[in-house]
This record gives sequence, C-alpha cells and structure tokens, in this order.
Amino acid sequence: MNQQTSGKQGQDKPESRLKYFTMIVWIALTFFFTAVALLGLVVLATGGSTAPYEKISISTLLIIAAGAILLIEALTRFMGSPEEDAAQTTAPGGKNGQARVPEKPKLDLKSMLLYVILVVVILVGGIVLNRSLPVFTVSPWVSLIIAVIGWAGLKPLFLRKKK
Repeated sequence: MNQQTSGKQGQDKPESRLKYFTMIVWIALTFFFTAVALLGLVVLATGGSTAPYEKISISTLLIIAAGAILLIEALTRFMGSPEEDAAQTTAPGGKNGQARVPEKPKLDLKSMLLYVILVVVILVGGIVLNRSLPVFTVSPWVSLIIAVIGWAGLKPLFLRKKK
C-alpha cells in the first residue's frame, strides 16, 4: 500500500507498516481484554455467572485483529491525513497569493463497497473457523492481567520518540 492509503507519513517502509499494523492489533486486543475483564469482574461482584466472559475463541481474536486493521485503514483512507490538509491550505494557488482552501473529500463508493465485502468475508471466515479453532477459558482476573500488560506495553513498544 502507498503512503496515502495508510494516512500516515513515513509508513512506506515495510518495518513501519508492520509496526503500524501490530500497534492496531495490540490496541484492539487490549481493548477487548479490558472490556471482558471489566464485564466479568462486575458480574462476579454482583454474584452472577462469569461463564460467558470466560470463553475466548481464537477465531474471535482473529476477527478482532482483522476487523481493527480494516476499520483503521478505512477510516484513514476516507478521512485523509492532517499533513495533506495542512499542505493544501498553505500551498499557493489562490487569488493574489492567498492560501488555497482544501477541498471537501469525495465519497468513494467503490472503496466503501470493497471494505464492506472484506468485513463480510472476515466475519464469515471467523464463523467457519470458530468450529475448528480451540476455545480457551480465561477468568476475568487473567483478562485483567492481560489488559494491564497490553496498556503497559503500549508506550515502550509503540509510542517511543524517533531519534
């Protein structure tokens, strides 16, 4: 994919694209485990059964990972990048040297349809894989530990300043 597809500058290198997609999946799974942990702990505190919050399928994790990448890519493609907008507003081209006003982004129905089809393929693939992939039992406390590790690992792994 090119630089415009990701909506990020400096994402042309394969290493940075891999880091970009890894960060998306990391954050999505961290949010997932945070939600499962909080819901499970609330149900546990109220005396309910935590059984629905303890079963985590590998296919669910794959759907979350692929869906998060697809969602972020779709959003960055349709919204455009702030760097491009800033370049357009400061570029000459208006009357008497005035700054040019950025154009309103056009809705690309072909790309939107492609993303919808990809979402359907991911969901159908997840349903098919759900029958063959294992399901793990993870208590709400373990989900909370995984979520804390996810949040703690976010800064050292992805939010470092470039030297």
